Amino acid sequence: MRWLGSVLSSRFTIGIICLVIVLPMVLADIQVSAKLFTKPDIREEMDICTGIGVIMIGLGVALEERRTLREVFGILGGPYEVWEASIDHLCHNYGAGQLVIGLLAEICIEAIKIPNTILYTGEVDDYLVAASLFFVFLGAILLFRFGFTLIFLMGKNRARVL
Repeated sequence: MRWLGSVLSSRFTIGIICLVIVLPMVLADIQVSAKLFTKPDIREEMDICTGIGVIMIGLGVALEERRTLREVFGILGGPYEVWEASIDHLCHNYGAGQLVIGLLAEICIEAIKIPNTILYTGEVDDYLVAASLFFVFLGAILLFRFGFTLIFLMGKNRARVL
């Protein structure tokens, strides 16, 4: 189990997962924005934004808790603990960012789902989806930067937190 924890919490694994997740985020932005404002039924586009938002929220929570996961797997301490702590801090910050941005993307979509008798969004549904897409795109940019940083800039000799 300790080996599994080391692999799952390594900067390379987290960085690769982040970079892989950026791809569907960007593809969702491209696909949804191409169909937005062109048709009256935007349920599919809303579902895409919701799915990506949930992924962002889940990833954000997992990133925030990297230190806790290392504790659960019994891999705290060691000769590089200061360096690992700097990665934990970076994961926490970017994880919080993904969580908040993902929630903002979800809020835009959920506002559309509220019945119009409670919150009328009839003429602005497309704009709310566009706002959700903006948050997804912002999250993709931050996630790309984070993944790139973990893989290429966080060597043991460069324990600098960006």
